[in-house]
Amino acid sequence: MLIFVVPAYNEEENIGQLLENILSLGYGSREYRVIVVNDGSRDKTEDVVLSFTGRMPVGVVSHSINQGVGAVFRTGFDAALKIAQPSDVIVTLEADNTSDLAILPEMLKKMAKGDDLVLASCYAKGGSVEGTNFWRRLLSWGANYLLVLVFPIQGVKTYSSFYRAYNADALRKAIDSYKGKLIEQPGFVCMVEALVKMQRLGISISEVPMVLRIGLRKGSSKMRIMRTIRGYVDFIAADMLKRK
Repeated sequence: MLIFVVPAYNEEENIGQLLENILSLGYGSREYRVIVVNDGSRDKTEDVVLSFTGRMPVGVVSHSINQGVGAVFRTGFDAALKIAQPSDVIVTLEADNTSDLAILPEMLKKMAKGDDLVLASCYAKGGSVEGTNFWRRLLSWGANYLLVLVFPIQGVKTYSSFYRAYNADALRKAIDSYKGKLIEQPGFVCMVEALVKMQRLGISISEVPMVLRIGLRKGSSKMRIMRTIRGYVDFIAADMLKRK
């Protein structure tokens, strides 16, 4: 089974199209579920999701107030693992349609060959970023390059992508290994944290190139890039202190 976990905060303009895209995928005989984690949205995100309940297996888990990305993924993973079998795949996606579902079959092929975590990578050969300004692209590339230098992972070029496929059993074991603290960071840096911690457990990680098309998003990004970069620097510093 495929279990999609989608974080959503004020995504009423985007979430409907994402669910249509998921609905249109060819699954063959493979069962799937969609879990949308509504992080205290103040718009009609939840209403839009619930309008799909008669058309696809989708549900909403809601936070009463906005708690941040880290809490969203903890909630989403907990909900997914309650229904997942060991061989199932948990796919995390952006709610804003920038996660290219066309590469999902290739990600699943890598899972079938034994990888436990497959990342969608805009910095891998064949990947790129479109539809954003030079300054933002430069800052993002620089922050990612810093992470690659500090936390080298063979064959991995993109560290902060939401779009990932996790083997359910490997994810469950990672959460258990860290005693429920696989994700402790509250902001977008939590994706880097989870990746680094899973790599240190010896989990097999690979990536598939993706063109990140920012123009597909309606509305502005929820990521505040300078705040996120500061979060990366703080995480690096804290990690280095722990290793001394």
